[in-house]
Amino acid sequence: MRLQVVDQGHRPEEAAVLDMIRERSGREPLGVVKTLLYRPELFGTPFSEALDDVMRGESEWSPGERELFAGFTSLLNQCPF
Repeated sequence: MRLQVVDQGHRPEEAAVLDMIRERSGREPLGVVKTLLYRPELFGTPFSEALDDVMRGESEWSPGERELFAGFTSLLNQCPF
């Protein structure tokens, strides 16, 4: 379940980006994009940097293996990757 505010509560600048995505793609932006743009000071840069560290930082697994794990987990959760 996603909070309604993440679908409709964006500031004007972020709402404009979402509108541009809708216009150019002809589709509704993915939930993760809406979340990243909802509070960019929290979900944008800090979350993206943490995600980059997890997916590309030092690990016994290659970046490709980590992407595969993420894709498979999304499939199990019935979440489009």
